[in-house]
Amino acid sequence: MRKYRRLLPSTSRLVAFVAVAKTSSITVAADAPGLTQAAVSRQLRELEDFLGQRLANRTAKGIVLTSAGQRLFADITPALDKICDAVEGIIQEGRTPSVTIFCDHSLTTSWLNRRVIEFEGVYPGITVQVLSSNRAPENFVGQFDVAVLHGRPETQGQESWLIAPDRVFPVCAPSMLQRLPPKPGLRDLLDFPLIDFAPTRRDWLHWPDFLKAHGIGMPPKPKTTFDSYAIAIEAARLGQGILLGWEIVVASHLNSGALTSIGPWEMDAPGGLRIHFSPRGLSDPARSFACWVRHAELS
Repeated sequence: MRKYRRLLPSTSRLVAFVAVAKTSSITVAADAPGLTQAAVSRQLRELEDFLGQRLANRTAKGIVLTSAGQRLFADITPALDKICDAVEGIIQEGRTPSVTIFCDHSLTTSWLNRRVIEFEGVYPGITVQVLSSNRAPENFVGQFDVAVLHGRPETQGQESWLIAPDRVFPVCAPSMLQRLPPKPGLRDLLDFPLIDFAPTRRDWLHWPDFLKAHGIGMPPKPKTTFDSYAIAIEAARLGQGILLGWEIVVASHLNSGALTSIGPWEMDAPGGLRIHFSPRGLSDPARSFACWVRHAELS
């Protein structure tokens, strides 16, 4: 990191210099920053002392920049403009109501994006930002206001609301279904690749949980595992194996025929689809989104 304190003069001196350079007059420049003529002269002199070079000369036609002054003016003006734009943007952002939502990639594309569009139509004054990741939400503490999560909550002690119940059941591509026995039993599925998603994620139901709930121990063959449920869905669509389908996420694929459910086996998704609140509490925009999405799904 460059030595800012050693290399950067005070902004008040730079602003006074830019005002003088733009107006070619200390008198006129004094009006722009709201300072006196003496104050502007002092700021200019202190800047020259700091740089060790003369930046401007008084002439009968007004202030004329030296070569050093011309170079500084050309370089410093856009830099000051960028700083002003950055600060103004942050100030404006703080004044604009906003909510940041954490969501898994697959749930973002299959469910959240459409809800955001609908919410923005009802609340046009609230800016929505989506933080989408395959990583668990505790990796992003402090970066979001609410989290939309499937299944069991990632952490204990945080308030959450049910958005909608969900079901989990085996799904596969039609091409994979043709390879199964005409009326397969659940054990028959173990003869085929079982696709799983990030078994370290506690908020998702995995094959061992599903099979155990139906009286079957761990599958004898290794599963195909992806770190993204969206990629796992694509693998199932391509016929690479059998996936546990979360109904809310895979509904569009079932409707299009890209995936099909297998057999009568299913489970209620533990916890359903829930909206979790940040430990720091809810802002008004975040509460507006939480209340709206809960009502929209449960009504």
